[in-house]
Amino acid sequence: MATIKDQAICVRHWDWSETSQTVSLMTREHGLLRCLAKGSKRERAPFSGGVEIATLGQLVAIIRPNSELVLLTQWDLSEPMYLLRTDLARYHAAMYAIDLIPRMINDHDPHPELYDALRETLETLGAAADCQPIDIDRTLLWYQWTLLVQIGSRPELRLDVRESKPIDAGSDVYGFHARFGGLTEDPGNSSEPDVWRVRRSTVDLLRRLDDAESLESLSGSSYADLTRAGALLALYIRTLVGQDIRSAHPLYPQMSRSI
Repeated sequence: MATIKDQAICVRHWDWSETSQTVSLMTREHGLLRCLAKGSKRERAPFSGGVEIATLGQLVAIIRPNSELVLLTQWDLSEPMYLLRTDLARYHAAMYAIDLIPRMINDHDPHPELYDALRETLETLGAAADCQPIDIDRTLLWYQWTLLVQIGSRPELRLDVRESKPIDAGSDVYGFHARFGGLTEDPGNSSEPDVWRVRRSTVDLLRRLDDAESLESLSGSSYADLTRAGALLALYIRTLVGQDIRSAHPLYPQMSRSI
């Protein structure tokens, strides 16, 4: 049995018994771990602050070769993220961000850059400074893009995914083919459920993000463009997952065919 120490973010938790929990922790060096935290709800347990969703901490755990559950032996809480629980908009954004982790990556598959992106997202949402709606949309757009890049599902934005040729840069409306994973010059019609109409401004914003892959590259973008681009990526992620993601609904109520 191997003992590990790592940074972690709690992305899910369930009661195991009156005194114990099962938790899913996104770690930086060991990927997503499903853990059994025996006695975590006892007053003198070695789990400072408890193991709560969207909190950051340092873990000590034992990986058992014949068990799907990792044994969590210690949890040192480093960031409780109190502000996420005092503002509904921040809370919805944080829940969506962490909800994507167990849906999109496999257990024990390390993604250090994705862990860093999730941590930066939660820290931005939980910052002491006033977090405006435009800040939330900007952060979630960047986070969703980073997630797609890290799992190898970056959308194609410059070639027509149907014909593998450069897309006409002068079009005002494009199509995004969810099943093929990128843009097409044909904006589609009502009979094509896998093709969504996308404004040129939305495509330009995503291309800028594709070039820089940084949160700073989205500075100066309008709230409308950030929301539309975020909704497009949320729709694409829903297609990849193959099921509805209810945590996205409070953030992108405009999730429809026209993005």
